Amino acid sequence: MKIKLTQQEMHYMTIAEGFIHAPIIDCIERSDRITFIVPKGKLGKAIGKEARNIKRLEQIFKKEVRFVEYDEDKKQFIINLFKPFKLDKVVVNEEEKKVSVVVNARDKGKAIGKDGRNITILREIAKRQHDINELKVL
Repeated sequence: MKIKLTQQEMHYMTIAEGFIHAPIIDCIERSDRITFIVPKGKLGKAIGKEARNIKRLEQIFKKEVRFVEYDEDKKQFIINLFKPFKLDKVVVNEEEKKVSVVVNARDKGKAIGKDGRNITILREIAKRQHDINELKVL
C-alpha cells in the first residue's frame, strides 16, 4: 500500500529526522498531534534522553508529538501503537484484516480518547502500515 503524505507531513518528517538523527517511516498529522513511525530499534533514539527530542519538536511544531516503533509483526505493531496503555489481549484476524484489542478497563477511555480522537488516529496508522481494515477496542 502506497502511503500518501501531505506536503506539511513531509515537512514535519524532514525537520524531525534532523533532530532525532534517525529515519522516519511515516508521519500523520491530525488536529493538535503529530505521530511519527520510526524503524524497529530506533524508538529510544527518536525520543531522546529524558524525552528531549519530543519536547523540542513540540516547541517547534506547537503540537503534541508522539513516536511509535514500527514492527513487521502486526500484533507487536498494534501493541506499540497503544503504548503506554497495557493491552490485556490482542486478536489478529489475518484473513479479514481485523484486529481486536482488550485494553485495561481503567485505560480504555484514554486509549479511545475524547470523541474517539485517539482510536481514529490509531486506525489510520494501522491501515497505512499493515492494511488493517478494522481496529476495535473491547
